[in-house]
Amino acid sequence: MSAVNAGNTAKTASPAPAGNRPRLRVVQAVATAPRAPFVALVLTILGVGLIGLLLISSSLQHGSFELRDLEQRAKELRATETALLHDIAQRAAPDELARRAGQLGMVPAEDRRFLEIPREVSP
Repeated sequence: MSAVNAGNTAKTASPAPAGNRPRLRVVQAVATAPRAPFVALVLTILGVGLIGLLLISSSLQHGSFELRDLEQRAKELRATETALLHDIAQRAAPDELARRAGQLGMVPAEDRRFLEIPREVSP
């Protein structure tokens, strides 16, 4: 900055005459909404959300335990079914059927006879 300009700015920075100044007046504060109800609303929403998450978590955990128990029961029932099917297969074997028939006093048939039923011819 030059010395000439520096002298000019000092002259213009002098206070303005009292007649040119704007009048100052008192401004009322802007009305703001109270914060307490808003904070209470936010805390209530957060509390309800946390309680909801807790209930959902508990429900899912209970369902998980129930699912585990049902899967264990299904596994036991599959094992029982397999054992029963194996037992049925053993009892249905021809040698086993012949042995049990002998225990009941049954004997093999010596001569086989077949019963032939005549068919009626329909007109």
